[in-house]
Amino acid sequence: MDAIKSDDIIKSLLAEKCKTLEDQLNGEVMLIRAPMAPGLDDVIRTEVENLATPTGRREQLVVVLETSGGSVEVVERISDVFRHHFSSVIFVIPSFAYSAGTVLSLSGDEIYMDYYSVLGPIDPQIMNRDGRWVPGLGYLEKYNDLVSKSRNGAITPAELEFFIRKFDPAELFLLEQAKKHSADLIEKWLCKYKFKDWDIRESTQCAVTEDYKKERASRIAALLGDATEWNSHGRGIPLRVLESDRVGLQIKNFGENPGLSNAIREYYDLFVDYCGKTGVEIATHTKHRLFGLGG
Repeated sequence: MDAIKSDDIIKSLLAEKCKTLEDQLNGEVMLIRAPMAPGLDDVIRTEVENLATPTGRREQLVVVLETSGGSVEVVERISDVFRHHFSSVIFVIPSFAYSAGTVLSLSGDEIYMDYYSVLGPIDPQIMNRDGRWVPGLGYLEKYNDLVSKSRNGAITPAELEFFIRKFDPAELFLLEQAKKHSADLIEKWLCKYKFKDWDIRESTQCAVTEDYKKERASRIAALLGDATEWNSHGRGIPLRVLESDRVGLQIKNFGENPGLSNAIREYYDLFVDYCGKTGVEIATHTKHRLFGLGG
């Protein structure tokens, strides 16, 4: 009985902190803490439809996101759901959003991070024949390295055996397609949403053309998808690097606003603590409902 009462109290606190963040950012808030795996898109559709139904709701969706990545096809469906119901979508990254989560973040009109937040390299994953999610960039990079050695006659017998035994042509094709799909989505979404109000280049005060937006979006997609640039699927790319000339993204630093920072951290930290104590591994939350699996 006490456990049930305690659970109700925490859920009430979560709803309260969710509404506080809604007031801070003037939008309907959804927190997602889950891998971008098949089935999540169905959950998101249901929760967003519930969030978008009430009269008097705001036209902006605020997505507080934590994810290790996953399927870019799932990400595309989730973004389509968001845009069907809301005219503006912003992402808040309190901790991390890797790989496919980074792709999803780049579909937003704005991204909010602080010094501790990280995005990740665009490293699409597929489920292999053993039922494991395989990060693509390292796999493709090693394949290309062994092909190059083979062409130059420098491949060793051990490497040749490894090449024959480990590399599945079907998996390679899927990973190559996922990498291209990710880059195409980033280019499209950056130009359509993130860059939509970008009219003047700060450095030169020249007008920003549609061709320039496409070139910048393409460069960002290529850089984030370069395995040799980042070396690891799980390497975090912090705000200072994302905003530097090296990448060139404009990010809103919520750490510069103490009230907003407190609202984000209190909501997110309470939710993470709740998931940890209940064993929930896949979870979403809005002011109306908490959905969780794994506990």
